[in-house]
Amino acid sequence: MPPRAPASRQEPAEPLVVAFNSALFAGKGVDLTRYARGNPVEPGTYPVDVSVNGAGRGRLEVEFRAVPGSETASPCFTLATLERLGVDSQAVVRQLKGLDDEDADATVDAARATLDPETCLPLREALPGASASFDSADLKLDLTIPQLAMSKTPRGYIDPARWDNGIDAGLLQYSLNTYTSEQKTGTQDFSSAYLGLQSGLNIGAWRFRQRSTVSWMSRGAGVGWRSLEAYAQRDITALRSQLTAGDSYTSGEVFDSFGVRGVQLASDDRMLPDSLRSYAPVIRGVADTNARVIVRQNGNIIYEASVPPGPFEFTDLPATGYGGDLEVTVTESDGRARQFSVPFASVAQMLRPGSYRFSVAAGRYRDAAHGATPWVAQGTYQHGLTNLVTAYGGVLASAGYVSSVLGFGLNTPIGAIAFDATAARTELPGRGNRSGISTRASYSKMMPGSRTNFSLAAYRYSTPGFYSLGDAVRAREDHAGAGGADDYRDYRDYRARSRLQVNVNQQVGTRSAFYVSGSTQNYWGTARGRDLQFQFGFSSVFRHVGYSLYAQRATDGNGRTVTQVGLNLSIPLGRATAANRNTFSFLSASASRDSSGNSALQTSLSGSRTDIGLDYGVNMARIVSGDSTNASLGGYGTYRSPVGTVTANASLNNRTRQASLGATGAVVVHRGGVTLSPPLGAAAALIEAKGAKGGKVINGQGASIDRFGYAVVPSLMPYRANTVALDPAAMPDDVELNNTSEEVVPRLNAVVFVKMATRLGRPLIATVRKADGSPLPMGAELFDMSGKSLGGIGQGGMTFLRGLEGSGALTAKWGERAEESCTVPYAIAPAGLQARKGATTLRVQWRCRPSA
Repeated sequence: MPPRAPASRQEPAEPLVVAFNSALFAGKGVDLTRYARGNPVEPGTYPVDVSVNGAGRGRLEVEFRAVPGSETASPCFTLATLERLGVDSQAVVRQLKGLDDEDADATVDAARATLDPETCLPLREALPGASASFDSADLKLDLTIPQLAMSKTPRGYIDPARWDNGIDAGLLQYSLNTYTSEQKTGTQDFSSAYLGLQSGLNIGAWRFRQRSTVSWMSRGAGVGWRSLEAYAQRDITALRSQLTAGDSYTSGEVFDSFGVRGVQLASDDRMLPDSLRSYAPVIRGVADTNARVIVRQNGNIIYEASVPPGPFEFTDLPATGYGGDLEVTVTESDGRARQFSVPFASVAQMLRPGSYRFSVAAGRYRDAAHGATPWVAQGTYQHGLTNLVTAYGGVLASAGYVSSVLGFGLNTPIGAIAFDATAARTELPGRGNRSGISTRASYSKMMPGSRTNFSLAAYRYSTPGFYSLGDAVRAREDHAGAGGADDYRDYRDYRARSRLQVNVNQQVGTRSAFYVSGSTQNYWGTARGRDLQFQFGFSSVFRHVGYSLYAQRATDGNGRTVTQVGLNLSIPLGRATAANRNTFSFLSASASRDSSGNSALQTSLSGSRTDIGLDYGVNMARIVSGDSTNASLGGYGTYRSPVGTVTANASLNNRTRQASLGATGAVVVHRGGVTLSPPLGAAAALIEAKGAKGGKVINGQGASIDRFGYAVVPSLMPYRANTVALDPAAMPDDVELNNTSEEVVPRLNAVVFVKMATRLGRPLIATVRKADGSPLPMGAELFDMSGKSLGGIGQGGMTFLRGLEGSGALTAKWGERAEESCTVPYAIAPAGLQARKGATTLRVQWRCRPSA
């Protein structure tokens, strides 16, 4: 029984037949009948960019076969290639074998087994309702396939067969920041330096990484080095997960994150399509002067940067897990320092029905602040049961410690709610056992009508006997080091009792918004009181002038309270154009005052040169602190080069002078040599384009082809389709790119290889005439001595060629008969002679002789 076609399926219309009037073209004997039905395609295999129903599917080698009765070849595909393109292979088998839609899957599988997997199937034979359109100039093949014949895959799905492991390469990324402050009295001078390093090696599917920091302070203990992570990692595609061995951190999605020296296997949501993916905090603050900002987590410095006066925002913190608050220290140029904490607690997230996450870890516990390394093992699992319910749980065990968690997430009409309870039992040598429970609740709701985003990010309550893993390890270590039960310090005074965190964001009209955030936490015992902090902010735009108001208050456990209010203004000074691109483009001002009587007033001018990657600014400030008043003048600049980013700032006032210099970048060692680049991000691409020095990488953070023919494209998205493209405008005239873009799908931390084929040689425009002086017919082709086609002849016998040097002969053909061909001798002047004449493109006249 023949397969039943859907009622909506229609055969594509026959291509329009076009007739050319040869009288409109220069030359005689012009025969363009082969172009009557479009550009003809000769049989063969072509590397083409394939799209299906408008969605790119990557570059494939596609065979074009001759079609009886047609002057152009058509594409054909194997069954495996059709599956890669997203076609439902069962629909193809049913069509080829004449099966009906009601036939069982087993029948279809049996029929599939009889097909030769290497058979190249013509598109219309495999899918009668499909059509193909081939652009031979750009090597693009657009396929239109009925939706019923496509596989049912989520939006944004990319076949794992396209995930690229990349090339073998050595990597080194660095982040350097130096800071110096000098007091006029000479007694409080201070200098520091910080270097963050991530070295790595990619071999096949394996990634070897080591992340460490080196720090130095003039008033410290000298140079300090600390290893944060050192591990080997690879994808486990079938499980949509990462296998990690070495020193790393757990994800912290169910239990708090901790360092482990051992083995982990954990789900990686980046492997999911965008439509199935379900967070890292953003750090915001305000600097009064050129300031140094340090971010610490669990005692480790994970981020450091120098910022100009005004608001700052960090969105690129390194991934160290989802547990552990971030402690932020802002050191102003006059030596003042203030600290605040950014909550970084794990909260349960809803999953789609059928989706899951899991993690398994085993090894030794790692904590930079403590020397204890007990064994530890953890297992967690999260599963989306329905659209309304997600369940999760886990077990965590270590020496003298065990805990388990069980929780659920609910998607309700009034918002998303998550609740879990963790029970823990801790054995304290000499003090017996402690058992307790910690409960946690979270709530989130986006109200579309009022555009209010309200989240009670976390409320947690722990009973007196509850110890987290970190608490238990420290308590047991303290007892062991004390030498007896009598010297044991009860850690109840240092453990959290309850915590509440609230965040509200509200849009007001189309140009305004305000936010309110706050948190409070208290502790068991009386050694420490309650921590309380909140922030309020409002921002808007009035006639192109942006302004924001903010207020923040913090109270620590020792009863110290600081309140600060401020105002920020941003005034554009006009649009940057070719005429005024060197001028300042923004004027900003800010004022703040706190409850201790300290106040700051600062103004700055800033500008940018996007054509060369330069941002710059100057600023002035007046700081009142206690009985002293300081006026300062400073400036800053950021230069984003093809090989990294350099930042600098300096300021001076009546008491101090300060300067800072920073640099970030990366080095990639590969089979072709060594290439410098900006920081690599989660994945990168190495472009090879020999001879194309100066070619700019589009969206490559200023990267360009170096003198060795390579460039690195940083910050690609792993497991996503990324377009790597070159802008040939800045390349030498004697270089031509055969392809200027490529689509790649890198795996995590991969360096994929992209070869941009180049043709070297001076460009040449030749006018070719027959022996009688008439131009060669339009449509004639030129071949070299080996029979390779070099191009076609246009109107007036003109053609564009590249790479011909010295002397030789070409063959011109415009038909099959002997009289429809001729020989074209040529002699090209040496490149040096042309250069002296100031010519970049050669223009020559050739005479074609009858072929022997």
